[in-house]
Amino acid sequence: METFKEFSDRINSFEKKQISLGEGDFKVNPSLSQKVGKDNKFKNFYGDTVVFDLDDGVKKRLDGIVDILYKSAPQCFCERLAWDTFHLTLHDLSNATSLQAVEGEMNRNELKIKQLAEKISGVQIILKSKCIFNMVNTSLVLGLCPAEERDYLNLMKLYSLFDGVKKLNYLFTPHITLAYYNIDGFDLHSAKVLEETVNRLNKEIETELTVKNLYYQRFESMNCYTDIIKLIK
Repeated sequence: METFKEFSDRINSFEKKQISLGEGDFKVNPSLSQKVGKDNKFKNFYGDTVVFDLDDGVKKRLDGIVDILYKSAPQCFCERLAWDTFHLTLHDLSNATSLQAVEGEMNRNELKIKQLAEKISGVQIILKSKCIFNMVNTSLVLGLCPAEERDYLNLMKLYSLFDGVKKLNYLFTPHITLAYYNIDGFDLHSAKVLEETVNRLNKEIETELTVKNLYYQRFESMNCYTDIIKLIK
């Protein structure tokens, strides 16, 4: 596990108040085609995950930010995420483009998580917003950072429990997905408009979250999540 300093240094290296989308046409990550179709609508995409649900007030505030993004540069994005789907992912588990391919793994994950539930206690974890940034050319996300080292340690204690269910080969970067990009990408002019909008928003965003509503969820697309187990009673 990273120390708090190692974690902070890593996310500070790419989560910056000034976003840059390059000096040419913006090309999206090919992996986006698993989630978004050629019509820029969300495709069926199945899997399970462990997330912190957010208070409605926070979701509404985030939806206001998304509204500004879509009004400023609608050509940069695919179908809009419903405001009530906003969440902070604690740990990814499984995903696939067909339910049959992933259903068995999801059932096994659910059994393991039911066994873990008794080990999970409600610990206060405070996260503060850093900035909106480009997540591997798939989406714009709001990056978050634990307020203090104790918040980080509490967060990673929970994370490690679910790493025992499904070990991931990448490091944890706390974020809330705000919008997925247009599947076709966009031109340089649109990129510059989007940069200006994000950079302006990053001067104004200041959010503090106390995360406590932890759920095991399943999803059918990036716009359709279902609570399966409430993990903190």
